[in-house]
Amino acid sequence: MKRFKCAISQAVVIAIVGAAAAFIFNAFSANGISPFRKIADVPVVEDEPAGGETGPAPEAIRAIDLDRFREIVDSHGVVIDARTAADYREGRVPGAILLDYYEFRRSFDSVAPYLDFENEITIYCSGPVCEDSELLARELFARGYTKLLVFKGGFEAWEEAGMPVERE
Repeated sequence: MKRFKCAISQAVVIAIVGAAAAFIFNAFSANGISPFRKIADVPVVEDEPAGGETGPAPEAIRAIDLDRFREIVDSHGVVIDARTAADYREGRVPGAILLDYYEFRRSFDSVAPYLDFENEITIYCSGPVCEDSELLARELFARGYTKLLVFKGGFEAWEEAGMPVERE
């Protein structure tokens, strides 16, 4: 019984030391997650006029289809790739700028000069089940960018449609 209590005590100490080390690492990491950060609670709506209006309220992230996304790419609009650097190197939408959602704090300052508060910013990630583009849009919204579009089909739909792909 004494050994069991000793083992439990040691396990608790190891867990506490491990948790403390993780919190310290997170606090000093360039990509650490702030436990106090509030992600913008902004809705994602379909990009289509309702009732004759010009579109959804500016306090919304708009989800767009492949045709609209292609128009933006063809007109050299600002397109952000929210995937990892490895995925970006393997293939991307032509002209897309890499801003990996999970590297946001580290990479945002290098991407910010390409972004404009007055112009639309279109974001995509891997495919329809990937939420990184929406999460990145919410981060950008929290920083004051309100003209945000998300291509939900992602790179998967772009490539399957036979659209051009840039590779390194």
